[in-house]
Amino acid sequence: MGEVKDRVYLEMVKELREGLPKILTDVGVAVLVWVFSMYVFIPLSKEYALLGMPLPQLISLVALIAIAAVAVGLVRTALKLIDSVAAYMAYEVGSGHRAREEEVNSYRSGLRGIFYVLVASLLFLFFKDFLSVFHPAISALALFILAVWAVITLVRAGRSFSRLAEFYASEWVALLEKRAKKEG
Repeated sequence: MGEVKDRVYLEMVKELREGLPKILTDVGVAVLVWVFSMYVFIPLSKEYALLGMPLPQLISLVALIAIAAVAVGLVRTALKLIDSVAAYMAYEVGSGHRAREEEVNSYRSGLRGIFYVLVASLLFLFFKDFLSVFHPAISALALFILAVWAVITLVRAGRSFSRLAEFYASEWVALLEKRAKKEG
């Protein structure tokens, strides 16, 4: 490996070592909040109201806020990890040359787009039942908005990777042309 590639690799390993435990802990906390809220507190609270508001809705609101707060920390940690993986991918795939900042940015934006859709979809799975406690139409609307946004985001992510494919294809064609001139 080259000196820059070694440094990028070490940065990625460092981010994995620091970020993965935080991510796993955050996911575990979110799952615990969801499980206890959905299977313990909401069923127990069905007969009660607090300040005129049904207790299941209040518990759902508290759980939504808690999971959203955990998700913010998880996303911040995961984005650092994704950026370091994207940089390493750019250097690994472009091993025949130094990765350009443009390549790193393309990998970064493509991976981030896919990550955002994955996280948003998982968060919807967590939030869906809590939103349905208020009204099923809220879950349906959230799912529709998520689906439209996900399609747009995935198309953008695909375009990031298509720029890379165009870049590598043009380099390959230039190499073939150069070889053809030498032989011809």
